[in-house]
Formats: sequence, C-alpha cells, structure tokens
Amino acid sequence: MGVDEESGLIVSVSRDHPGSGAGRVWDYRGRGVIVAPGFIDLHVHLRGLQLSYKEDEASGCKAAAAAGITLVVDMPNTRPQLRDPEALRAKLEALDSKCIVDHGAYAGIPRDPSLASRLASEPIAGFKVYPEDLASPGLAGALATRRLVVLHPELPEASKADLASATLEGRLAHRGCWWEGAAVLELGAHRPRGRVHVTHASCASTVAMARSWGYTVDVTPHHLFLDTTAPLDPCLGRVNPPLRSPGERLGLVKMLLEGRVDALASDHAPHEEREKSLPPTCPPGFPWLEAWPWLAYRLVASGALGLGEFHWLTSRGPALVLGLKRYGALQEGFRANLVAYDPNASWRFPGPRYSKAKLHPATMMELRGRPLGVWVGGAPVYLDGEIVEGRRPGVNPFRAPGAR
Repeated sequence: MGVDEESGLIVSVSRDHPGSGAGRVWDYRGRGVIVAPGFIDLHVHLRGLQLSYKEDEASGCKAAAAAGITLVVDMPNTRPQLRDPEALRAKLEALDSKCIVDHGAYAGIPRDPSLASRLASEPIAGFKVYPEDLASPGLAGALATRRLVVLHPELPEASKADLASATLEGRLAHRGCWWEGAAVLELGAHRPRGRVHVTHASCASTVAMARSWGYTVDVTPHHLFLDTTAPLDPCLGRVNPPLRSPGERLGLVKMLLEGRVDALASDHAPHEEREKSLPPTCPPGFPWLEAWPWLAYRLVASGALGLGEFHWLTSRGPALVLGLKRYGALQEGFRANLVAYDPNASWRFPGPRYSKAKLHPATMMELRGRPLGVWVGGAPVYLDGEIVEGRRPGVNPFRAPGAR
C-alpha cells in the first residue's frame, strides 16, 4: 500500500512490496498480521476545558491511538457545554492542537434557537440531543439546519432512577427499555428532515424502532458484553442507559449478528477515581478507549462475527453515519488511517495506560487481537506498544468538504 504523507491519502493498494525507493516501509508479511482501516469511534467524551482533571484531548487521543482508533468524535456535555459558538470554538481548537488522531465534535442543542445556525456553520459532526433537549426550544432550530442529529434515547424522567435506587438491578427496573423507545418516538414527532442516528441503544427493541424510522444506530461494548449479573459494584457498573438483564443483552447481541446495527461506539466516559468511588452520587460512564475494539474482536475470534462485518462496524459503518465518504476503507483516495494487528493475540487487559481514568470494568478481562502499528494520515502514531511522541495532531475532517 502506498501513502502520500503530504496529503495523508492512500495512493495505491497492492500486495506487492513497494521496493527500495518507496520511503519508509513497514513489512508485516509472513507474520499473520491483518492491515485494516483505522477504527472510528463516533461517541466519546474527552472532557477537556474545565473538566481536564477527568481527561483531556491529549490523554484521550493517545488512549484511542493505542487501541487502533484513528478518528474520535467528542460529545458536547463538557464544562462549559458546547451550546454556544465560543465554547464550541474553544473545544475545536483544543482538539486541533492536542489530539494525535483525527477528530471532530458535536454541538449541543442551544438554549437560544437563534444560535443553531451559527453552531451549524462551524466544522461540527452534527448536533447531540440529550433527553432534556427533547423539550428545548432550540431543538427545532437545530433540526432545521439538516445536520446529523445524534440521539441519546431516553426521556428526562429516566434520570429519576438515580435517586430511586443505587443498585444495578434497581436502576434497570426504574430505567427500562420503554424510556428508550419513547425518546425515539418523541424525536420522530418533530419530523426531522436531516439524518438521525440513535447512539448507545441498549435494547433490541430500540434498535428495531430506530430502523423502522429509517435512523442509523450504534451499540456499545458494555451493553453487548456486560449485564446486571456482572461482578461490578454499583458505582463502577453505573452507566446510562443502564446495564440490562442477561436476556435483554443477548437480544442486543442477536441484533448485531443479524446485521441490524450500523456501528460500534464506546461512549468512553472518564471520571476521576475519587468521584467514581463515592455512592450514591458517583457519575455514570466507563472509560473504554484502550480496550473496547479488542473486547468486540472476541466475537470474531469465537466465529460469531465475520472479519468483514467487524471492520464495517468499527470503520466503514461509522464513517457513513458521519457522512465521511473518504474514511473507513483501504482504497485509493481515502484517508490513510490504518491499523495493523495480530488477530491471534489473547491477553488480559491490565487497565488504562494513557487515559487519566484508571477504574475500568474490563480490568483483567480477556481480550482478543492486539494492535502492532497505527497510522493517521500515513504517519505512525503507535508502534510496538508505544505512542510515537512528537507526532503532529490529526485533522478535523469536518473542516474539509473533500472528506465528505
């Protein structure tokens, strides 16, 4: 494969060795290594700004690179929230200066409807709709821009579960699948004309409803692999939407294996160890970036999911959801974001190395497959277990119409 490092694009795809005049060469022939498009995570919380003590753009993007993730899209529930142009620009500038992988961000639904068009004029991936935004006067303005809308599928009333119960089973009882379906219906009542994506669906019924409306949908590794029987304390296991029952989890896995899911996404949500350890106010979220692709690869290793389907769910599918036509495939003219990995590796995840969030639900869990090298725009960012220091930051593809 030939790469133009100046443009960051793939210029040729071939099985032949490029020869001595090809510049830098990484030769993995004969080692059983798979070279694939770099993974895309369309739902991460890199924190930063006033929440940099939890995570920042530099630490989060290094964690992503170490897992083979070459594009991340950041959520707007930062501090300050990305609901006005000034806060949004500060976030975009931080990503541009600190993130070693390609990156983007969603804008939040503005409280002032008149700000929607100004937010949409910035290089954003789209708008994120949280449960409280379904009744916001700014929602109509955001929908009118026809930018991608990403829905957190719960109604605001679901948050009462945090007060009703601190146990995993109790949160499940008070925060059931019906809240997710009701949120999809509520957004549909606004008749959005642009593209709609339902993120972190935790129930098979949510996937089915999203697809019935013509929406795309992603699922997370924790809703696929963990349920209320997992040996997690109430704080470490707290996430929104909550972990489901074993039966509901298996129903979601079935949806994935049947090809009814468009993408995998992490919902990487880092928190300081102290605050994640204090019930009943401990915040929800798992810090997934360094582990989740290789937890998901267990489905390939077991024979349940095909290799092509895995690459679609982690690369091409997310790219299409985001409207990025030149991402997620090994083709001429595509962004040279690549991961080379050992598909036969089996290892125990020791915990996050680069992320600031150290409490992790998958610590010592068996993972399958392991990245050996990761390239962004043809430049190495991770080689043989180490971040390549001093690399220039990645790019925001939403600034470049050619990528879309």
